[in-house]
Amino acid sequence: MTVSGDLTVLLVDDDGVWRAALASWLEREGFRVLGLSRGDGVATTLETKQVDAMILDVHLAGLDGLEVLAEVRGRWPALPVMVTTAFGGPETGDVARRRGATCYLDKPFPLAELVTQLRRAVTPPEVKAPRPRG
Repeated sequence: MTVSGDLTVLLVDDDGVWRAALASWLEREGFRVLGLSRGDGVATTLETKQVDAMILDVHLAGLDGLEVLAEVRGRWPALPVMVTTAFGGPETGDVARRRGATCYLDKPFPLAELVTQLRRAVTPPEVKAPRPRG
């Protein structure tokens, strides 16, 4: 079952070429995509648009991604946020997870992995397969 058909992803990345390519890939996978190049536009977008998940780069103009993540967690705690960066590493991933990132991916990452993480994050609990007991 595909759970992406009616889902909107907010994609926040300052690299316009990467943002356009990733948006195109996600749209082919069935997601609707809203794109932003700066962190300081995220709150306004979340206040005015229906967003089901967010992909957030760490290095942004305006507010950086980790500042945006803190604001999102404070105001929209249930929103899945996938944090990405080309300039991070294990320490950045640890900080992002401690601040509430749903997952952290170092660029370049396999696009299929991002789609898997998105679908997992937005699947309603009643649709998720039960975990084996034992």
